[in-house]
Amino acid sequence: MFPTIDEFWFRGSFIVAFGALVIIWGRSFVLGGITSDSFWSSIEGFIPGVLLRLLLTASIVGMSIYSAKPHWMNWSRIPLPHTLRLLGVPLAVFAILLLLWALHSLGPNFCATLRLKKRHTLVTDGPYRWVRHPMYSSFVLLWIAYFLLSANWFIGVTGILAEGIIIMTRTPKEERMMVERFGEEYIIYIRGTGRFFPRRHIFG
Repeated sequence: MFPTIDEFWFRGSFIVAFGALVIIWGRSFVLGGITSDSFWSSIEGFIPGVLLRLLLTASIVGMSIYSAKPHWMNWSRIPLPHTLRLLGVPLAVFAILLLLWALHSLGPNFCATLRLKKRHTLVTDGPYRWVRHPMYSSFVLLWIAYFLLSANWFIGVTGILAEGIIIMTRTPKEERMMVERFGEEYIIYIRGTGRFFPRRHIFG
């Protein structure tokens, strides 16, 4: 059975969104400086760190297979309505733009793992004006978009679970590190921002 025109369109959109993430993240990773700390930080904990990397690897492998040989992933395909899958396109665009905005705002402060650089500064502009962890928010939204476009539960579940580990384990530790580094300045910043979503109207 050959894929329908709709399936070609959804898969094409998925490949574009997946390729955008690979290019954006790869570029940021290289520009941020590749050291041993770029791959692993003991602060995040052994078990959460291993689980996170296993889930992300599984999701990325599934996404790569779906991009190249979609029929190999039919075992985890689910029947989603086309109207629901269409929502994956604007969601992916929004998530990618948010990720780009967050990375641009971070500049040289960007770290792929849970650590602060020696000259780390407190960023409060761009999306960080309203949200403390917009990058994590963008990843959750992006993986929801990948799930909708691919209609594949394996891709969605592994990726969203990985982001869940980041949210539950990394975020509290990251904020404690920021309080230790920036003290009252960061505490005041916490009071005026949301963790993953804005507390007040963006244009207020």
